[in-house]
This record gives sequence, structure tokens and C-alpha cells, in this order.
Amino acid sequence: METLSEIHRGLAQTGILFFIALGVWAIWLRVRSRPLDGSWYGAAAIGEILMITEFLLGWLLYGQGLDGNLSRGFVHILYATVAVITLPAAYLYLSRMQDENVKTILFAIVCFFLMEVIIRARFVALA
Repeated sequence: METLSEIHRGLAQTGILFFIALGVWAIWLRVRSRPLDGSWYGAAAIGEILMITEFLLGWLLYGQGLDGNLSRGFVHILYATVAVITLPAAYLYLSRMQDENVKTILFAIVCFFLMEVIIRARFVALA
């Protein structure tokens, strides 16, 4: 089951890099005065699937007692929950917004926020 822990850590690292790329992509679209397109939203959906997979794998590890030295488990689970619900909540809120320029920047901020949430969850797990 150590392999599941390694996969969990690897998916967290992948999530960090993925949301950095997604945030930079959103900023790049804004600099070019283009709205978010289907490709960006498709990548965001992949990022959400990544977070759900990471969340479920974490629960599997936690349920089997294979969470290692997770001293502050509740905080780690809280960060994981925030990581899963942030992107859909942002989409529901921002989809009503008319100004595409503002929407693009706000989605970039959400991506960088998710990156930070994943980093913080990793540090809580290591503490």
C-alpha cells in the first residue's frame, strides 16, 4: 500500500504544476484580450477530475490507516475538501459574469489559489 501513498503524493505534485499552468494560460489569454475558450474549460475539468481522484485516494488511505504520520488529519482533509469544491463553485459564480476580461483574471486567481491549497495540504501532511 506504500504505492498508493506514492501515487497520492505524485498526484498532489501534478495538481500543483497543473494549476500553475492553468493559471498562466488564463493570464496569457487575458494578455491577448481573448476570453476563456472550450480548451481552457476542458483543461479545468481535467484539473477537477484530478482533484476528485486525489481526494478519493486520500480517503482510501485514511480509511485504511495508511496515511503515514498525518498528525493534523482534520486540517489535511479540510484542505482537500476546499481543493475539490473551489473550481466548481468558482465556475457557478463566475459563469454569470458578463465581463470576460474580469472572468479570465478571476479564474487565474482561482487556479493559483488551488495551487496554494494543495501546497498547504502537503505541508500539513508532512508536519
